[in-house]
Amino acid sequence: MPAHRQDKFRIKMLMRDGERRRETDLLIQKRYAWRGYGAVGTAEEPNQLTMNAELFGRIYATVTVNVDSPAGLALDSTYGAEAARLRAQGCKLCEFGRFAIDPTARSKRLIISLIHLLYIYAHRVKGCTDILIEINPRHRAFYERLLEFEQLGSERMCERVNAPAILMHLSCAKIERRLREIGGKWRELPDEKSAYKFALSPEEEAELVSRLDY
Repeated sequence: MPAHRQDKFRIKMLMRDGERRRETDLLIQKRYAWRGYGAVGTAEEPNQLTMNAELFGRIYATVTVNVDSPAGLALDSTYGAEAARLRAQGCKLCEFGRFAIDPTARSKRLIISLIHLLYIYAHRVKGCTDILIEINPRHRAFYERLLEFEQLGSERMCERVNAPAILMHLSCAKIERRLREIGGKWRELPDEKSAYKFALSPEEEAELVSRLDY
């Protein structure tokens, strides 16, 4: 995957095995342990895609998208009723998860680069209409303010990481609209709080999609 503009970080798709897989899992385990979460398993589902941000051979951030299938989503164990309602409405779901970022690399542009590329894969390639993410309640403001998610489910205990969770929802239609409005306009909109201003412009996204080998 090409670098986003002239950023130093390079966004790359994670292969299913090898040293990068081990480094990715280690970053996730370290960040989850620091937050006090339980261990999280390795992502090995065939309908998953992981994107990493790398610099000088080191992984600084990672996030995974899981496209809904007959096997369901990881969050079904905690929010199965909410997911079932969306499916009944005709929504094609995907789940963003296993998000971890090194504290030395916190950057709105880096975060939105990862999210935007997974959105392109989930929506433009796989046809997903809605994104769900299960987060710790302490991170709610981050997802609401920067990425414009909305809370969908009440606080519950997530048994997978032994920590409280809330379910957040964002439609791909809303992302598409926000990208048309402010994508790539970070210079023109210095006071805009949403991270979507750091995303690819609609023209850059269209060019990237045209080069994807799917």
